[in-house]
Amino acid sequence: MDTMKKGIFFTLLILFISACGKMPINGDLDGRWQIMKIEYASGEEETPERAYYSVALHTINLMQVGVSNQTGNMEYTGDSLFVTMPISTVEDLLPFGMNGTEQRFGVKELTSKHLVLQSDYARLEFRKF
Repeated sequence: MDTMKKGIFFTLLILFISACGKMPINGDLDGRWQIMKIEYASGEEETPERAYYSVALHTINLMQVGVSNQTGNMEYTGDSLFVTMPISTVEDLLPFGMNGTEQRFGVKELTSKHLVLQSDYARLEFRKF
């Protein structure tokens, strides 16, 4: 009986550990990022208020508190971030430094606290929130 109890305990322990949630597949990119600055190719700069990119698995959510919430798909390859926003309009995405519903960003810097993305349209600087 004692051996059976140990077996049940270890089985339950393994099930508990494996059920604790999805592990981040994008490394440091996963999480919520606050946009600190957008530098446009034109030379203009903007510091949006309370605007965020949230990344988890293959999903990206763009949110400006009280203004807009956009959800799309993304693929992270290490040096590039490909974003597709199938139900958004370009006007919805402009406040987030995107000028199209499909955007490729070069990942210029990525640490656990700082992110810099660069496209033909803009350079975005983020802090981990």
